Amino acid sequence: MPRLKKTPEFWKLLYCLLKEIYREKDSSVPSSESEKFEKQMGFVKSVLWNQGYGRSAFYHLPHNSTDGSRELLLAFSWILSKMKVLEKILEMNRVKVGDEIAVCTCPQDLGFKANEDASPLLKVDVRYLQWLSGKLRFSWKILHAAEQEKCALLYKIHSYTQGCHVDPDIKHLSFMETEFVRHPEDYSKLLQLLESESSCLEAYLEWKQLEPVYWQWMESVLESGLEEEKIISAKSTNRDTSLPDDLKKWRDNLNCNIKKIDKDLTQLHNRLQESIPYRKALWNEQIKETEREISEKERSLMMKKIKQDICKRTDELQYRTAKAIEMHGHFRLVFHKDSNSVSSSKFFNSRGIRAADFITKLEKSGAELEAELRILQEECRLQMDEIAEKLEGVICIPPAKNLPPTL
Repeated sequence: MPRLKKTPEFWKLLYCLLKEIYREKDSSVPSSESEKFEKQMGFVKSVLWNQGYGRSAFYHLPHNSTDGSRELLLAFSWILSKMKVLEKILEMNRVKVGDEIAVCTCPQDLGFKANEDASPLLKVDVRYLQWLSGKLRFSWKILHAAEQEKCALLYKIHSYTQGCHVDPDIKHLSFMETEFVRHPEDYSKLLQLLESESSCLEAYLEWKQLEPVYWQWMESVLESGLEEEKIISAKSTNRDTSLPDDLKKWRDNLNCNIKKIDKDLTQLHNRLQESIPYRKALWNEQIKETEREISEKERSLMMKKIKQDICKRTDELQYRTAKAIEMHGHFRLVFHKDSNSVSSSKFFNSRGIRAADFITKLEKSGAELEAELRILQEECRLQMDEIAEKLEGVICIPPAKNLPPTL
């Protein structure tokens, strides 16, 4: 495999990809280029750690960035496969023409997984986590107020532009369409954005055509890495040839037991293979005797009943499957004048959902999440009590429930 000589550029590539997704904002100014590079490496390692990347060799790469091209390539491939960075970047940079809202009620994993092989990169203080929790609550309130104001403004635009749209299902203009009516010269900017998005989609389609070749190459890279690890482990075992007599005896006994178990399993497998024809013949005889005892009329009634049960179970399964499909994707906000309410219908799709139904579903999901949160809080409290009992001379006073959360 050709080794990459410019590993710093590879680190920067991983940093730019992950930064595009997580929108990292760095307020501190690094004093030197090496400090900036080490901070980028730490950011990449922390993100991959939180997302469940389990190769410990990656987390032990040196900070001087002189080695580790294969590990960087494997990490990059894992990011493409598991984190779907290309799809996420395309989704984030998508040009939004209508008044859309991102809806996802699918059950999702948060993605923060613990790795037993890798060591934690940072030790976080509990007080810092409490401060982050309060800051998150405060930001959530600000975001909720901004969304309410946005919905009120969209309601005015949709109600004032009724009958202006050529589509009979929509009947009103979106915010962007209203801006284009006021400023027609901005159409050129929209055209440039659409052309840029089109070029990105063409590049993505070209990548999807060449993707199988890339994964074949990655298989060879992974196999070569495994072979090198085997050679290194073989060399390390060959170095230590002077084993004590007790260990040699234990090793010989273990090999004998393994050979004996292997022999017993082979004999058992042969016996099972020999008994299969006999079991089949016996089963066929029982079927023939049952067919002789059951009349033709009873047989037809049994088959009819079996078909009815199968149809009933199939219908139930289809209903459960249809009910299990959760709403996911971008929906366009559409104003319905007859009910004086705002509902959301799928963009470029006739299927629609009402905002009231969606709010009810969100409230139900919120209640389930709050119940789960209370259970987790109780488990954490019990763990903290167990830890506090082991500390001598320390008194833990729980916070008052009526006090507001500290920011």
